[in-house]
Amino acid sequence: MGLRIVNNIAAMNTHRQLSVADAGLSKSLERLSSGYRINRAADDAAGLAISQSFRADIASFKVAQRNTSEASSMLQVAEGAMEQIGNMLTRLKELATQAASANVGSSERTKIDSEADKLLDEINRIANGTKYGSDVLINGSFGDRSVGSLGGSDNTVNYGYKGTSYYQFDFSDIDGVGMTGSTITDDATLVKAGTWTIAASSGATVTATNGTVVAYGTVANNSVNFSDLGIKISGDATMTTTNLDSDTFTVTDVGLATTGITVSSTVTTGTWTLTDSSGTATLTNGSESQTVSLNASQVANFDQLGIKITLGSGYSAGELNSLTFTVSSSGNKTFQVGAENNSNNQITVATGDARTTNLGTTAGSTALSSIDLSTASGAQSALDTIDNAISDLTSLRGDIGAYMNRLSYAASNLATTIENVQAAESVIRDVDMAAEMTTFTKNQILLQAGTAMLAQANTAPQQVLALFR
Repeated sequence: MGLRIVNNIAAMNTHRQLSVADAGLSKSLERLSSGYRINRAADDAAGLAISQSFRADIASFKVAQRNTSEASSMLQVAEGAMEQIGNMLTRLKELATQAASANVGSSERTKIDSEADKLLDEINRIANGTKYGSDVLINGSFGDRSVGSLGGSDNTVNYGYKGTSYYQFDFSDIDGVGMTGSTITDDATLVKAGTWTIAASSGATVTATNGTVVAYGTVANNSVNFSDLGIKISGDATMTTTNLDSDTFTVTDVGLATTGITVSSTVTTGTWTLTDSSGTATLTNGSESQTVSLNASQVANFDQLGIKITLGSGYSAGELNSLTFTVSSSGNKTFQVGAENNSNNQITVATGDARTTNLGTTAGSTALSSIDLSTASGAQSALDTIDNAISDLTSLRGDIGAYMNRLSYAASNLATTIENVQAAESVIRDVDMAAEMTTFTKNQILLQAGTAMLAQANTAPQQVLALFR
């Protein structure tokens, strides 16, 4: 009996060791075939988390590297156009020098001035026509767009935002306080549409009421702040409790939704005016316009202009008629050159304004567009203006060169970063092929030996038959 039990235990032990060797061989085969030490979270949970983060960063760095290349290409386009403008400025300097001399007659100056005018037109054409994608680069419009303050045909009408709506403030009934605008303060809690009447109280205190709600305000620093309403009315040094007494102002919910007015990065800068009629809206800046129908969601999408106006539930047809707003450009755009959302991973680039209305003005001189070579005195004055324009253009080109150098260094740093982070990720996740091959060979030998020994362990109990002889 003892012999049978002992040999059964030996077979079980041999089988267990064989299973361990088989599992190890399977793991080695998986790693050798995939090339990864970590194929699933169970292999190394912490290592998987770290390497996955590295992989995401590497992918982001590669895109950032492409961003730097494309940004450099864009700047090369801008500088190439400026180079041609520089050539034309040189020619203008020649013409101005010629026209300023007494050996040139009036008829010759007329011809010189005509050529100069054509050069100015060509400078503007290049400045307005040089694009990278859909962005015009060197006419001053390059940059992210933002919507400025809202206004209307009445200069006393001001707009503010709180909660889910924009409010219109009409101060046409306030007299003698030098109105300069209004704001809605951050602590606004009781903003209500309607007509509010101001009454002097005591000292510097005034009240405002719409018939049901009474709010108290204090006149100070040329303004009165009704903090309970979240409304602040600005004036000038003439503002007192006395001249505010019995004045009224109107607050109207104009039905602009939370998103209000959104603009694309290519919309034309300047002042836009909305014409609001039943079911349709027209938006224009004087040279561009589009008419659209309001959809069921009350969105006026001026897609040809790159402007969208989202209306709220408080909107009623016609109330936004004559609404004006300004679209301005920051003059620069930001390129993502890293994997994180902060200034250390971004480079902001500006390309400037190379139009004749801007060149020459930096030093306080008249613009290049104003030169007149039809007279000797005009040509002499133009010499200084052209010199200033050349200086301005050189400054713009210098800025572009500096940006290109920054982008070049950023690209080189990204290449090094990608290489090093990939190496770090490889150390964590990739398999050491030599070491794993050694482990594979060991497990292969153990599996073969274990199979042979299991066969021996299974035949050992047959020795019990000898006891019956």
